[in-house]
Amino acid sequence: MTGQNFGDILKAAGSKEIEVAKNEVAIFKHFVQERKHPLDLVRELLANSGAREVGATRIEISYTKDREGHIFEVQDNGCGMNFTGNQALPGRLDRFLGLGMSGIVGQKSDEFAWKGLGAKLAYQSKRIEIETRFTGHPLYEVRVNEPWDTIKRNLIPKPRISEHQEPDAASHTTVRVIGHPPHRQEQPFSMEEIKLFLLHRTFAGFTSHRDTPPEIVLSVLGSVETLPFGFPEFRQVQWRDGIWPSDDGRTLFVNICPASSKKMRVRLKGLLTWNPHTYSLSLDSLNTGLILSSKGIPYFNIDLEELGARGITHANPGIEKTCLVAECDEIHTEMNISRSDLVDSEKTVEFKNVLSDLLGELERSSEYLQFRQAPKHAKKIATADALAAEKLRIEQDDQTWAVLKRPGQPPLVLMREPANETEVTGLLWKLEALGALPFAQFQTLGYPGATSGPDIFAHFREDQSSEPGRCVVFELERNFYNYKAHGHHSSQYPRIICWDIPTSGRKVRLNGTNKEYKYTVVMDDYQVHVFVLRKMPNVDVLTRVQLRQQGVNI
Repeated sequence: MTGQNFGDILKAAGSKEIEVAKNEVAIFKHFVQERKHPLDLVRELLANSGAREVGATRIEISYTKDREGHIFEVQDNGCGMNFTGNQALPGRLDRFLGLGMSGIVGQKSDEFAWKGLGAKLAYQSKRIEIETRFTGHPLYEVRVNEPWDTIKRNLIPKPRISEHQEPDAASHTTVRVIGHPPHRQEQPFSMEEIKLFLLHRTFAGFTSHRDTPPEIVLSVLGSVETLPFGFPEFRQVQWRDGIWPSDDGRTLFVNICPASSKKMRVRLKGLLTWNPHTYSLSLDSLNTGLILSSKGIPYFNIDLEELGARGITHANPGIEKTCLVAECDEIHTEMNISRSDLVDSEKTVEFKNVLSDLLGELERSSEYLQFRQAPKHAKKIATADALAAEKLRIEQDDQTWAVLKRPGQPPLVLMREPANETEVTGLLWKLEALGALPFAQFQTLGYPGATSGPDIFAHFREDQSSEPGRCVVFELERNFYNYKAHGHHSSQYPRIICWDIPTSGRKVRLNGTNKEYKYTVVMDDYQVHVFVLRKMPNVDVLTRVQLRQQGVNI
């Protein structure tokens, strides 16, 4: 708008109230209240500016918030809106201000027009301000005060319009909506929120080819970005007809339509992937599942499972790894006022049947069946690689080995130095079988830790002067750091067997005893006993080189 005070402009220009075309106010209110998201207004105003008939090469979208509420503005350098004041022969501005169903009563509509929805949503506000110039016509400035409050009282808002003779002014249109909707006073939208919506639910995220797309600039609370045109997940794809995998087989691209020319023209387009992060797919990003796109604008999601796509829906690869778009221009008339659902009609049934057939074609294709196997194939390769890496590590000269060194005998290799709790268990049992544990009795009874509960039950007697215990509970760990981190209670798990007690990273204080391999820790008024395998008599750690030097090859 110009830098002058709007009221001053109206006075100087001799503004006047105008009558607008209207249907029943109650019906109008009902339609507007069906909208599901406050940003639907921006979607519709952007569609108005992006229509081919408007011819805009630059569209600016601005958003801010003040004490009056959320403020949205869309400005374009297109053809502008002319005004006739004649309901029988309305101009673009007449149609925008009118409350009638212009697309139904036979008046010519622009490319994306749908019952004048953009203008209708604008009326759900505290104020509307419009500035527009159509080539060869005056510059018009319009103000509609308290439109929604007026409509709620079952009255018709009366726009005030003024005109200025500015022959040198370029054609353009600016629509500013203040306090939309009047009842919303929550925190402002962020740049990311609005950008995400624009790129996945509006003309900015166009899913088809556009020869000369306009430049779209977004300003949110003073931060400005130029939006790349087109549906973000599709921009880098070299589209061709058919179904084909990516080079690594972990993404499947789809671009198919019915073979019969007699069927409704529906195109199923998009991708399924085992690598959703590559395409920034997430359930919160408006880019997963199946999205309806009509005349190139993505509008809302359609239930894949309802259409019979159970394989895709149920983990093959799943909704969160699916980004499909159903493009169909013919279904445009079957969308309801909020464009967030389809009406129940014969054409809707036909659309869903054709789409269901396309999804069936996808799920039966050899390309999809092979794509489903990609995780298993990748797991097989990863397992083989892990095995190769593990074998390579264990064959290195610096690999350390747990050995038993009894007097007068060569070192007995027990196993590699434990790398996990399971290997600690294996080492413990070897020492038990060899009678090399420094206890008067240690007899394993069970290993419930393989599933849940304590790691080992054992008959246990620490030394000849100790009381024998039956079915004693032991907790096993590779390295002892912090007892509480495992979620155990010291009263239930008072004994621990571990491989080692590193000093770095330990969270509790260990108290030594007269036994080199035994320590105590006071926990919650209980004394926990910690037995360290590495420090037990005759247990040592040697490298492969050291073993060779003592005549042992492994």
